[in-house]
Amino acid sequence: MLKAARQKEIVALLQGGGVVEVSVLAERFQTSPITVRRDLIELQERGVLARTRGGAIPGNEVYAEGWARYESVSYAERERENYREKRAIAELAAQSVSDGDCILINGGTTCRHLAEALRGHHHLHVVTNGLTVAMELAKSRNATVHLLPGTVDFQKMTSVGRLETGAFEDITVRAAFLGVHGISASGGIGMLTPEEAAMNRAFAEAAQSVNVLVDSSKFKAQAIFRITHLDKVARVFTDDGISDEVRRSLEQAGVEVLVAHAEENGH
Repeated sequence: MLKAARQKEIVALLQGGGVVEVSVLAERFQTSPITVRRDLIELQERGVLARTRGGAIPGNEVYAEGWARYESVSYAERERENYREKRAIAELAAQSVSDGDCILINGGTTCRHLAEALRGHHHLHVVTNGLTVAMELAKSRNATVHLLPGTVDFQKMTSVGRLETGAFEDITVRAAFLGVHGISASGGIGMLTPEEAAMNRAFAEAAQSVNVLVDSSKFKAQAIFRITHLDKVARVFTDDGISDEVRRSLEQAGVEVLVAHAEENGH
């Protein structure tokens, strides 16, 4: 059994029973106890579990659920979630882009909607790691698209690569538009994997301003790998599911919050 499949099953077992044992897992997976311990160490580093003598117990259950779901839910399924909200957010964010702009858009379902909303713009210059973002921008008017190289993550339809020091030194854009897994006033914006976080951190550093596109469910999600604190974020585009408390906390952190109303768009 592949490591990813083993770890996914370990997370599921923890969620179902609350405890796992190394010896039992080794027999279940027909592998060595050493291999199982390595899996548990890696999952502990991700915040999914806490190791015990001879096994493990659940760690951050909210994160464990999010990580397991990320590994199992397809792009098409994620595309259907909060569809109306994502589309409204994207249409609102597109209003902050001008013809001829040089921008960066990361991958993901909300940013695919942004690319779709930008179809009417002229002569855009876009850097992206999103495959579906690039395909949508192909329908734009005279858009120049720079698709970044890397290994394809089919869960998000993005290219993700290990960045060398200074990999983005030659890229400067007016604004970055980032879809993220989680956001909070205290934790900033984050992703579920260190590779995604590192790439999006480089995106943020390459931009004069950082805009975050998140439906309101992302304020309840936890992402263990931070991209940046909110002091690097200029605007957050979200839907009207955001609570007054969360909105105030973002604004107190110096972030402009723009709220899209899905029903007004007729979707």
